[in-house]
Amino acid sequence: MNRKFQLPNGLDVELIDKPGFVKQFGIVMVDFGGIDQSYRAHIAGEWRQTRIPAGTAHFIEHQLFNKPTGDISQRFAKHHAETNAFTSPTKTGYFFSSTSQLSANLDLLAELVSQPYFQPESVSKERAIITQELNLYQDQPDYRLENQLITTLYGEGAPMATDIAGTPASLKSIDSEILLKIHQTFYQPQNMKLVIVADLSRASLADYWQQPDNAWTALRRRYQIERETASRPAKLAIKADSVLVNDQLQVNKLALGWRGASISHLTDVIRLQIDLELVMTTLFGETAERYRKWRNSGLINDSFQFQTTVERGNNHLIFTANTPDPQHLQSEVQEVIAGLSEADLANFEIVRQDMLGNLLFAEDEIEGIGQESVELAFYDWPLDQFKQQLQQRRLSESLVNVQQFFAHSQRASYTMLRSRQEDDNI
Repeated sequence: MNRKFQLPNGLDVELIDKPGFVKQFGIVMVDFGGIDQSYRAHIAGEWRQTRIPAGTAHFIEHQLFNKPTGDISQRFAKHHAETNAFTSPTKTGYFFSSTSQLSANLDLLAELVSQPYFQPESVSKERAIITQELNLYQDQPDYRLENQLITTLYGEGAPMATDIAGTPASLKSIDSEILLKIHQTFYQPQNMKLVIVADLSRASLADYWQQPDNAWTALRRRYQIERETASRPAKLAIKADSVLVNDQLQVNKLALGWRGASISHLTDVIRLQIDLELVMTTLFGETAERYRKWRNSGLINDSFQFQTTVERGNNHLIFTANTPDPQHLQSEVQEVIAGLSEADLANFEIVRQDMLGNLLFAEDEIEGIGQESVELAFYDWPLDQFKQQLQQRRLSESLVNVQQFFAHSQRASYTMLRSRQEDDNI
């Protein structure tokens, strides 16, 4: 039986029982990501504002694996576990998968996130590596295409428009002292969620949380913090439709996107994510008649895709494609969205059932269950409630929600063209 509880220090824990499964999975997620570049902390009776260099969340993620005894991944391996981490615009996650020694691996996971060892020499090496990677990205057309569109939608210099890894300039201001200060600020138990997926009958966790030396209960709350997220600009900061000619391109590229209005209620975040996925898949998914028509005519190939992102502080829909005629493709997509009605969504129910089936099928993948559950926990949406919402969602409700998204959104496009346009093929 699944179980949720909160430790006295404020850490939320969820145990997900998977009877008969040999594999075990643990993930802790911190509500701190790439867009968090400013905060206020209540210290000694007053609020103090602090700026965070872009890329700090990603930098901390990498550096936390360094411990006085070496890379902590090697100690996970001794317990027959693999471990990794990731940074998103709003979160940082650390996880492991194993087949045994769950409590020992949970102890290591707690040590991984709670015991920083930020040494100047290691920080300097990491800065050089990340700077080199950022410079390499600039030569990749697809990276530049999407990055420029995000910059147009959110504004030059906005946290969302900055790479999660930061910029070469921002990385220069990150040192071991800053890393430690930011770690102490955001890696507090009340700002984290822990999810464990395993066959709980053989996991030996019955008295784990009551042990006096439990590493999770020992996590300490320090002080209250408030995030400061950049407000939505009244209008796009730069030209909404931009075109760049690139002599190095082999094919024309289009990025087209909409930035939605801010969402005040956390529960509405997940509902909009569901509705955008349902409606956009019905309109533009691989099973849609429109997709097949564009594909058969050569307007698109399998590079055509859309991405919906609805999170704290960022909220957008983006289309990207390689296409011989970017202007025509953009016009086609915009025309569909401008005239969006129930008549366009005849296959909505088929798409909804297919998405529900994929979700149920994914229940056999404990890594996916763990990551989905810990993400949803920050929005007060248990995974079972998410499934129920998808199962109960109706065309009329989803359509109205998506229409509202577009009615209060800002549109932009970014096109990259070959210098020679004759005989284009995708």
